[in-house]
Amino acid sequence: MAQSLNVLIVHGIGWRRQGGTYCEPLQENIRAAFAKHLHELHLTDVKLPTPDEALRFQAVCWDPVTQDPQDALLELLFGKTGRRGHFSLTYQLRRNMVGLLGDVAAYESNPENPVYRAIHAHMDTAVRQLAQDSLAERVGDDYSPLTIIAHSLGSVISSDYVWDHTKDTGHSQYIADYGLVLINMILLGSPMAVYALRGNAYGGILSIHEGLDCPVRVDPKHGLWLNVYDEQDAIALPLEPIHAYKDAGVIDYPVNAGNIVTSWNIASHTAYWSCKPAAHVTGHKLALDWARLNSAQYAELEYEAALTKFRKTLKKKS
Repeated sequence: MAQSLNVLIVHGIGWRRQGGTYCEPLQENIRAAFAKHLHELHLTDVKLPTPDEALRFQAVCWDPVTQDPQDALLELLFGKTGRRGHFSLTYQLRRNMVGLLGDVAAYESNPENPVYRAIHAHMDTAVRQLAQDSLAERVGDDYSPLTIIAHSLGSVISSDYVWDHTKDTGHSQYIADYGLVLINMILLGSPMAVYALRGNAYGGILSIHEGLDCPVRVDPKHGLWLNVYDEQDAIALPLEPIHAYKDAGVIDYPVNAGNIVTSWNIASHTAYWSCKPAAHVTGHKLALDWARLNSAQYAELEYEAALTKFRKTLKKKS
């Protein structure tokens, strides 16, 4: 039986009950890129799968955890606005501000925080589903491969989640509770670098360089940690200048997210879901992963050189 790839997708701030549909454009673009690159590998010892057979997606929808209290706060402070609120620029700006700052304020990296626990419960449900669906494909004590794609605050949530489930195992990429190994971490529009400011009173550049730990690792031999960001996205920040992340192998990968209306401003922050360059590079890496796991011939003769070339291509753009 061919081994499929598990892909967990985690949204960021302000999705207001869109459910799993928020990532459908990204999934479709990844499937297309995966099929293209897998075909180009010319595998002769295995039957090529369809993208639906090879890729198992699971979206995390944690938005209601913070959206319900935010709606209650706005109603408490300003009452019910009714239909008029939809046409009030001030109210819409205020609602967006509460959504932006509210998620960050509510989510504190502390397991004793009820919001933290509730969001991580949503993560747990999705990861458990992937683990169950991949159980039949596992051989003996092998771990199933996991790729995490996380947007904005979701990148912080995902990092915390992986750390919580790996810190006691001695292997920072093995989520032992669910038999999964973190192969790839793809961040979209991540503000994670700003956390180097936490507890950093009067710090200068040197303290910022050293001001953020990198508690999570992807598989060191086969993995990829990619920080995808649009240079016009004021929320998204590079990670390579932070020593711990550079040492962990993070690659900053600039893209142009959005269209003619959104690509040149802050609106690009929500455009990663339809960003074809981000999906293309993800689909390419997943094609290499699938071939390594399922084609013994490719894994032995071609995979290592192909992965090295792929990483060099990414670094040239960073």
